[in-house]
Amino acid sequence: MRLPPFQYLLPGTVKEALDMLHAHKGKLCIAAGGTDVVNRLRQRLLTPSYVMSLKDLPELQGIKKRKNELLISAGTSLREIAEDPDVCALFGAVALSAGLVAAPPVRNIATLGGNILQETRCLFYDQSELVRKAALPCLKQGGKVCLAQKGATRCLSVYQGDLAPALIAFDAKAVLKKAGASRTVPVLALFSGKGKQPFTVEDDELLTRVAIPMPKGRYGASYEKLRMRKGLDYPFACAAAFVSLSAKGVIDRARLVVGAVGPAPVLVEEASAHLVGRTPADADCEAAAACAVKSAHAIDNLALPAAYRRKMVKVIARRAINGALSGAGA
Repeated sequence: MRLPPFQYLLPGTVKEALDMLHAHKGKLCIAAGGTDVVNRLRQRLLTPSYVMSLKDLPELQGIKKRKNELLISAGTSLREIAEDPDVCALFGAVALSAGLVAAPPVRNIATLGGNILQETRCLFYDQSELVRKAALPCLKQGGKVCLAQKGATRCLSVYQGDLAPALIAFDAKAVLKKAGASRTVPVLALFSGKGKQPFTVEDDELLTRVAIPMPKGRYGASYEKLRMRKGLDYPFACAAAFVSLSAKGVIDRARLVVGAVGPAPVLVEEASAHLVGRTPADADCEAAAACAVKSAHAIDNLALPAAYRRKMVKVIARRAINGALSGAGA
């Protein structure tokens, strides 16, 4: 399928990119690695007047270690993240989540920012223009009903990014810039929870980097992903867990995040009650994992049945928690 007509923009600096975003607000699409955007353009799911490439912006690439945090620029490739010594040593779950995305050729060009801000997906929406025209328009296309579930009046498309759950488990922050201003928000706050408009990022804002705070004391984290094949597939459900231990060996902090079960990653706050204040041996991992099931709103709009995906949420959540405890030396 051919790409739709558009004007190609190639800024030389971040400032130029922000000026272009401001000048063409609402008419511009950002292409980082392009692994998701190009397919959406071919399917006419995107028909922007302008496409702005970020490939020539060294300011948006690289990983830097500071005393209290690790900074990963938004244009850094997933391969770099998966193989970086500091990411692997300090935030292994983030490296693992990056290394599980698609296949090596994709990871070589796909970026952190692109993976975090990839659009929600649905079998009724992610189709060619020819197929979509043969059916009623869904809510994400401007229709009045969600085709994935009879009677639904809100879009139920699914967010399937890999890195966001792992970053949220570490309570990472995202830096957003626009012409003349910038703001820093938790990665979790980038998501609206609405399938039709899944992100809170404004049309003239650019995600420039992610900052991951250095945890204190003994800690561990893990990421688990449900997929049909070892390569290529988006997660049909995923879970990231983080735990830290006090000097006495008691869990003093725990975070469980599940993804690909709704329009946004979900921080399962109830899970921490079954972990915090207990030793790893006394932690009720089963009960904590069961809390994740309550956050799973899977429906039959992906290749795997919703009932199976909901059952597997508990399994991969439990594996993630156990992996985090193991990583903490428990």
